[in-house]
Amino acid sequence: ELKAFDKNGKSITVKKTDDNTWRISKASDLYRITYMVEDSWDATMEDKPYTMAGTSFEAGKNFVLNTCGIFGFFEGKRNVAFDLSFTKPNGFYAATGLTPYQTGNTLDKMRADNADHLYDSPIMFSLPDTTSVKVGETEVLIAVYSPKKLFTSAYLAQGLSKLLWATKDYLGGKLPVKKYAFIYYFNGEQAPLTSAGAWEHSYSSFYSMPELPVEQLGKTMIDISSHEFFHIVTPLTISSREIKEFNFNETVLSKHLWLYEGSTEYDSHHAQVWGGLITPDQFLEVLEDKIKNSRTQYNDTLPFTTMSVASAGKYADQYNNVYEKGALISACLDLLLLDQSGLQYSFKNLKHDLGVKYGKDKYFMDEDLFAEIEKLTWPQVTSYFMNYVQGNKAIPYEQYFALAGVDYVAKETVSEYSIGVDKMKRNASLEMLVEADPSVNAQGVALGYKKNDVLWKLGGTEINVLNIEKVAADYLASLKEGDKISATVKRKNAEGKEEVLILSAPAKKQLKTREHVLRWSKNPTDEQIKLKNKWLNISCR
Repeated sequence: ELKAFDKNGKSITVKKTDDNTWRISKASDLYRITYMVEDSWDATMEDKPYTMAGTSFEAGKNFVLNTCGIFGFFEGKRNVAFDLSFTKPNGFYAATGLTPYQTGNTLDKMRADNADHLYDSPIMFSLPDTTSVKVGETEVLIAVYSPKKLFTSAYLAQGLSKLLWATKDYLGGKLPVKKYAFIYYFNGEQAPLTSAGAWEHSYSSFYSMPELPVEQLGKTMIDISSHEFFHIVTPLTISSREIKEFNFNETVLSKHLWLYEGSTEYDSHHAQVWGGLITPDQFLEVLEDKIKNSRTQYNDTLPFTTMSVASAGKYADQYNNVYEKGALISACLDLLLLDQSGLQYSFKNLKHDLGVKYGKDKYFMDEDLFAEIEKLTWPQVTSYFMNYVQGNKAIPYEQYFALAGVDYVAKETVSEYSIGVDKMKRNASLEMLVEADPSVNAQGVALGYKKNDVLWKLGGTEINVLNIEKVAADYLASLKEGDKISATVKRKNAEGKEEVLILSAPAKKQLKTREHVLRWSKNPTDEQIKLKNKWLNISCR
């Protein structure tokens, strides 16, 4: 309940006009407002915000303040500065991209330039586990809350430091900000959260993740962190009016999610192979998985611009394709640009030029972007957009990947080992559940899987939704003729109690149809080799 008072402490009438708005009578007399805020993570409301955009108040332990869930602004005063004063438990530290102008054991004060700056600045209060690293001219803070101490800021700083140095080189030798904060919350004490992920901001990013061993989650955290950091370029620098002047009360979306999320996802992996942090084979596996996911889980002929505009409504079920086909749009565009320019101009160069043209304070009009890109490139690039981004044609991957000596195979039959189940679903704890036939193959029948078994371990390694693909691939690659497959499952007995069972059976190869395969050509041409080397920065290492 929001209450308003004049300078004498007398109440002023307040009326709630909709979910997000209160009207204050005699506002000229207003001196103070008060209200209570319920944190969203454990709220009973339907359609809760994603945890990375929500709030969590754990007395004496941790406070997650995504500021858009705490503070409002007065109509017509969105650009007025905010002075913030926080009373906090003794010794707590405020991890944020904001710069406090006063700090103490129980009090922090900081300022935001306006409402947009405030909402762009999450804050996490807890006892400090922080590490700072300097990358070129940029000061980087890594702050971690991990109640079981499975993650530490020092551990994450090692991987992030390598990533950020590679990113600096990828972006031309300089990071685009002077200060940045990675803020990580690992849930090891609350009930399993309904979502996990990260939210990008101009000078920070906030992560809400399950607290799992670093062996299971470590590489995933680096990939996610890379993605969020690259959002500094898109859309936090290069974006349309819909982004730069975001309407907080009525959602109005841009049609260029291919740029904001898709190209960011591509950059987050491309920078790693470009900087030597992953191998070309690993990079190709990432792209292959994205083709499989895009063409088997989503509508591949739905125009991407159409999906983007309606991604919060009619096409909400297609949104996650921005991380799959969205990245592939960028990969193929990168190859096209390198080919058309004689290896002199890449997608990285195009984004740099767009950043120079628009910068952080200017926006482009949604309908003008493709024409603006053509001014910097060639008509063939516009044709690419009209066919595969604004149009409804599926991208001919065989055509574009062939430019770099990569063969695309739509379908083939192979004989290979299997964990025994071809399709699974996840539960609220991010565990993997075995579904009923026909998802269980002959290997699964031999192992004795039952519907709703929780597949807990493969060969002794714990698995979950975040690491199952890698764990399964590594385990199957280690098998040889005569070996046995060992799978540990959790299964409810007749009384409803959960039991742990170890299932075992001889490993037998299964005939399997593989779809959407990428592999390096056995006999690439000189032109293909040159483009591949330029694309992946191979000749420079």
